[in-house]
Amino acid sequence: MTTKQLSFYTLAGGVATLLLVILFYQSLDLPIAKAAHTLKGTFAVTLSKLISDLASKHVIQTISFFALIGGAVDGLCNGFGKRSKALLLVALSTLSAMLIGDELKWFFGRCRPPMFFEDGSYGFTWFSDKYLQNSFPSGHTLRIFSLTASLALLLPRKKYIPLLLAVLVGISRVIAGKHYPADVIFGCFIGVTCSFWAYYFIYSVPERSSH
Repeated sequence: MTTKQLSFYTLAGGVATLLLVILFYQSLDLPIAKAAHTLKGTFAVTLSKLISDLASKHVIQTISFFALIGGAVDGLCNGFGKRSKALLLVALSTLSAMLIGDELKWFFGRCRPPMFFEDGSYGFTWFSDKYLQNSFPSGHTLRIFSLTASLALLLPRKKYIPLLLAVLVGISRVIAGKHYPADVIFGCFIGVTCSFWAYYFIYSVPERSSH
């Protein structure tokens, strides 16, 4: 895939994501959040929180750290082959997604669902580092999609297994009452996009520069 092709797909995906986010923000986020709120205290919420923990910041950062160190050491000692590139792909995908996600959370400052049920707050407050005002995008979602999309690129024949896990994590964030669907959709876009660009830089750029 060329730079122009990847840029086009990124732009097209961005436009589609924007349209979906607007649709959900205007019409679907609140009804779905209200439905999820009725599940409070049930096993569904407990299970959702357990699934969400698979993509906690601590878990993904730990994976990213060891992937980065392992890939760098293996590459320096044995040459940058399939194993080292695979590890560096995971590290670059997840770390870039988390960095971008943290900045966007602060920039948008969207109120989380609990704020709506407490005092009716809904929408964006902008430039906020408070937990209850950094809902957009979903950090758990972008983290798990950056990881699983990387694995899907590395294991194309088994790609649906990691991606299914990512979808479950995204859904769990809504059921647990931590995010609106639009937050999850945006997080998915960031995670997948970071993975594809990381794959391009690690696998395509070196090949082009070697000719």
